[in-house]
Amino acid sequence: MKLKKWVKVAIGVLAGTGIISICGYVGVNMYVDSMLNNLNKTDDIKEEEVSIADSVKEQVINTNVVNIALFGTDHDGGEGDDSFERSDATKIISLDMDHKTIMITNLQRDNIIYIPDPINDFDKLNHAHWYGGPQLAVKTINANFDLDITKYVGFSFDSLERIVDLVGGVDIYLTRAEISQQIKPLGVYGDAGVYHLNGYQALTYCRIREIDSDYTRMERQNNVIMAIIDKVKDKNILELVDLANQIMPYIETNLSNEDIKSYLMSLLTFDLSNIKQYQVPEGGFDDINVRSYKGYHPLYLLRSYSDMVKQLHKNIYNDDNYQPSEQLLEIEKSIYEYFGEWKVEDSGA
Repeated sequence: MKLKKWVKVAIGVLAGTGIISICGYVGVNMYVDSMLNNLNKTDDIKEEEVSIADSVKEQVINTNVVNIALFGTDHDGGEGDDSFERSDATKIISLDMDHKTIMITNLQRDNIIYIPDPINDFDKLNHAHWYGGPQLAVKTINANFDLDITKYVGFSFDSLERIVDLVGGVDIYLTRAEISQQIKPLGVYGDAGVYHLNGYQALTYCRIREIDSDYTRMERQNNVIMAIIDKVKDKNILELVDLANQIMPYIETNLSNEDIKSYLMSLLTFDLSNIKQYQVPEGGFDDINVRSYKGYHPLYLLRSYSDMVKQLHKNIYNDDNYQPSEQLLEIEKSIYEYFGEWKVEDSGA
């Protein structure tokens, strides 16, 4: 009898502990959901709506890589009352779940691409977001870069200022030219070196391009993003939850709460100190010819769109034998027919 009584007590204790654990999990899950609900959520993007070629689906079906588009938008004071802004920073965040690595691919905003329906015209890459928001921007990336993206995260550069302040500022190496230029003054004085920048200074730093090029400006944007990651990667869970709660209102995404929680759990096993980066085109000014179109200048004609896509898939998927889709080859052909073939003597800005 005593043994039976002990068993009943043990079962009761275990059951009570289980109930408490379940209630705790449910409570934490509800809290995280309520926090994630502060994000500016948008509708799902369906595969059939964003120009994913069938051959792309077939070639990446056995990979365990999640690609998410990242748009940094910036209204440059242009004419008109536009409902969307140009995506002056367009990046692809690739999470390799098998190898626990992150790749950031930076897409040059002035690359000549073809914007699909409803625009059906050539243009520079950052105008896709301007004409049709994140859905058309995702559709354009898929069509021109042979990808299968349906998820995105967006933020404005104005909100970047607030995010940097929320993490307590960032440490950035500044060159002498960046410090001395007065077109976008940083309010920093001295020789080249590492400086602690507040949100306004970091945003101003991201916008500098007059002293060099858009390629270097992309590097500056990356420097700030990596500095933010560096500031948060060593925080404890309570600090991260508090910080995330404050940042959420400045982020727009179509990722579901379940998506975000799943990716965050996976990222706990990733090496965030070794994030790889890659730019398109890879060779910078050596891989472009300068063109004009519809009054816009410069636009960048790439050396080879098909080779660019092969290299992109090698970097993201470790695929050395990728074959571009018919969709991409048709786009490449139409671009060269209109803008002329790429020429070595015309390379550079």
